[in-house]
Amino acid sequence: KTILETGQEPEGWQQATYYRYWMHMAHRHQNPAHFGIRTKDHKLIFYYGKYWVDTDDPNATWNKESWGNDFGNHTPPAWEFYDLKQDPKEMNNAYSDPKYKDIIAGLKDQLIKLREDINETDAKYPHIQKVIDAHWND
Repeated sequence: KTILETGQEPEGWQQATYYRYWMHMAHRHQNPAHFGIRTKDHKLIFYYGKYWVDTDDPNATWNKESWGNDFGNHTPPAWEFYDLKQDPKEMNNAYSDPKYKDIIAGLKDQLIKLREDINETDAKYPHIQKVIDAHWND
């Protein structure tokens, strides 16, 4: 029987998922670039707020004529954390709530490991890594 039929997770079943939204302020959606981790019970998101091309570099090239894109508009770095059991609609950013301090620290550790495991670090994007380093412990 499958997990869909039984609801029973096989031994070693992945407990967290990493995701990333690269297209900073694209297509009039006005979504800042970010990455995060999600478990069954929690979601932690870091908005680093810069396009993958360093738009502050005068020698950088990107499609500046693409309709609806605002890649050069840097947005403020920010964290969001949701307790999906208590807040399934993600209405309350609980990142600053001290009762979640240990959970958030654990999620950050998992996030680092997941990013390294899939070679999704920002070593090739120093303008993004600089933001991550400056705000990781906010």
